[in-house]
Amino acid sequence: MITAPQPPTAPRLPARIRGPRALAVAGVVLLAVTACTTTPPGGGPDEPGPDGTGTTPPGDAATAEPEQSALQVALGGPDPDLEEAAAEAVAGMSVEDQAGQVLVGQLGAAGTDPASLRDLHLGGVIVMGDAVPMAADGTHDVTALADRLDDTREALSEGREHGGIISVDQEGGLVARVQEPLVEWPTPMSYGAAAAGQADATRLARDGHALMARALAELGFTVDFAPSVDVTIGAEDPAIGARSFSADPQVVADLGAAASAGLLGAGMLPAPKHFPGHGSVTDDSHVTAPIQDAAVADLDQRDWLPFRELVSGGQYTPMVMMGHVIVPELEPDVPSSVSAPAYEALRGLGASPDGTGAGAGEGYDGVVVTDALNMGALVERYGANEAPVRALAAGADLLLMPSSVPGARDAIVEAVQSGAVPRDRLEEAARRVVTMLMWRDGLVRELEEATPEELSAVGSPDGADTDGTVSGGAETDEARAEAAQTSRAVSAAAVTVVEGTCGEALVGDSLQVTGGDARDRARLTEAARAAGLTVGSGPVVNLVGTARGAGQGDVVVALDAPFGLASSAAPDDGALIALYGRTPGAFEALVDVLTGAVEAPGALPVDVGEWPAGTGC
Repeated sequence: MITAPQPPTAPRLPARIRGPRALAVAGVVLLAVTACTTTPPGGGPDEPGPDGTGTTPPGDAATAEPEQSALQVALGGPDPDLEEAAAEAVAGMSVEDQAGQVLVGQLGAAGTDPASLRDLHLGGVIVMGDAVPMAADGTHDVTALADRLDDTREALSEGREHGGIISVDQEGGLVARVQEPLVEWPTPMSYGAAAAGQADATRLARDGHALMARALAELGFTVDFAPSVDVTIGAEDPAIGARSFSADPQVVADLGAAASAGLLGAGMLPAPKHFPGHGSVTDDSHVTAPIQDAAVADLDQRDWLPFRELVSGGQYTPMVMMGHVIVPELEPDVPSSVSAPAYEALRGLGASPDGTGAGAGEGYDGVVVTDALNMGALVERYGANEAPVRALAAGADLLLMPSSVPGARDAIVEAVQSGAVPRDRLEEAARRVVTMLMWRDGLVRELEEATPEELSAVGSPDGADTDGTVSGGAETDEARAEAAQTSRAVSAAAVTVVEGTCGEALVGDSLQVTGGDARDRARLTEAARAAGLTVGSGPVVNLVGTARGAGQGDVVVALDAPFGLASSAAPDDGALIALYGRTPGAFEALVDVLTGAVEAPGALPVDVGEWPAGTGC
């Protein structure tokens, strides 16, 4: 049972850890995509203004808010004219085309070749790992991928006045469908560890996601199903783990907003996921439907807090993903992705009771996309074509990865024609999808026309190719270097000494590398040798490559989630370290800590065994 969060207490630090961290994150400032009000001359409200009255006269330039750039206005969300244009476009579609518009198929499956995309009027595609071509050297052939996505983009755009969805799951860490030669990113939990260590993690999250998105946009992607804003419960969470930023709901909310802003700043549509929260259940929805026994009142304080802040705050959130978790208090034995009360709960988070704010009292009206409809949580309950119909009827707007795209399209058409699904429900879903896609088209135009200063003001990487066309399929050397540097900075801010002496060398001029996989060992070896160390003798550095794996050595390093450190062992003069990633930059940051060149600045963002969140140097 999840209970409401308790007031933070000081972490119980092991005796050899010096400099305890507070659990609260200090100095976290979210990216504002709207202009800020300036303080008028005279300071605060009780100090005299220019006229000596304590207020600044109406119309005085000092009181005026800075005028928003066209880019800032665009980031605020669709305007009424755009919504009307989308409604007109959908009204002109047949039932068959409206049904296709709300479907996203897995690239390479039936119905996703260019001819079928045109015939089915499909909303878009998602690229999974098996759709990414391989190069002769074993890396991903991004040029061939870009060519394929260019053909897909043309097919999705034909006969429409808006672009299509070319999507991917690219979170960093283990969930990265497109890999080398793109710059690799550490796990999302890295940002939470940096935040717990009191680094400026929101800036890192914004910049990291913006640079990751820039590389995806250059290949032709338009949507990244990220970030995960699930609040993890720790070792008992089998599906999310290091995909979660933190066990602290407010930290997750802050970092989720920053990550979403970074993606949008590169022209990539984000989809925060997985409502009603997948980090606090003990089953994996890839296999079965997890049951969330917590009361809605408790969920509202924990799992739903990040979603509420995203859909009701000052930053526009175009899309949210609905997971397959069952919440009995909402609807017994029904996965949320096909449960009308679950969609109503999510929509209601965007409502502002006083009629002000982003929700304006009406609730969230962006796109709600399902998690993959071919997952075990639904397949074990419904047929291939029944799940998408149920999801649409319950309130979904975008139906992701049905088992059969042609079958799902035909089933939706049949359900609408028979009256099982009201026509206006399909039209509403299609309207929201088309509104989102038209809005992205306009946002990309503003990004292309913005000045470097305007881009910087919203955290957008300068020079991003966001127009949906392909620029050769690879990052420039300069862009790649910038991304690699930022990726390393994230890991450097996150690395955490959970047990051991801080700020002192843990190895001498040599070390032995064990554990992990061949690539992990090769990368640590390369980083060690680059730092002047000899590899093959000396203290044993044991790499733990799985979230709950355990190890023994002079130094034990958890490369993914840190949960396995609870059952790992190191001598009194050794250390247990959480790295939260296995990128080249992560291993370079690790070597800096091993040699004592730097003190590990990160702190645990989640409880690990006897060590509470906040443990670190």
